Amino acid sequence: MHASAEKPAKTTPVPAPASAPAPTSQEREIQPPFSLMWHEPSERLEVKIEAAKLSITDRRKLERQWIVTAGGFKKPNSTDASAPKPPELRRVLFHFDGGAVSKEKGANGKVREVLAGGQLVEVELQYQQDGWDEERYGACLSEKRQMLDRLYGPGQQLVRSSTPTPDGKATQTIVGYKWNRNNTAVELIYFHVGVNDGEHAFHTLSLHYKRS
Repeated sequence: MHASAEKPAKTTPVPAPASAPAPTSQEREIQPPFSLMWHEPSERLEVKIEAAKLSITDRRKLERQWIVTAGGFKKPNSTDASAPKPPELRRVLFHFDGGAVSKEKGANGKVREVLAGGQLVEVELQYQQDGWDEERYGACLSEKRQMLDRLYGPGQQLVRSSTPTPDGKATQTIVGYKWNRNNTAVELIYFHVGVNDGEHAFHTLSLHYKRS
């Protein structure tokens, strides 16, 4: 009587680990605010500005770029829960590569100027708040820096300086940080000019979203 050969035990194949989906181009880049897109046409963005009931206060050319300034944003209001938190967004500057100002007839039949043929390459948000001193702006700068660190990883310091103005009557302070991601960046800048007599001061806090 012959011993039967043992059959090899069946093994269950181990499934290969699922690979994480490749990041999309939007995840690899720092996107501009307001759900905009890089290289967005200037004509379309001007329509969005009007639809948001904002006003275009200036169009000017700086070398190869056109800059469109928008204002009329909702102000902080402690009695209105839907109002934005301070500091107040005073203005937004949209930078376009190329383009030219032309005239066209609007929906109301009036002829108006519009920037045509430009592509969005930078958005600058300028914040100011009446009654805030250097300490309040410093706290806000720290909060926004921490928020950007969480979103994009640790940023790098661009500048931290405090120097007298050429006439010696005031002191100018600049503090700046930058976050980079695949040819896109966001910069956080605090700018302060304090007159040495202590009676007058100018502050602004700005965010600059850029695509190279």
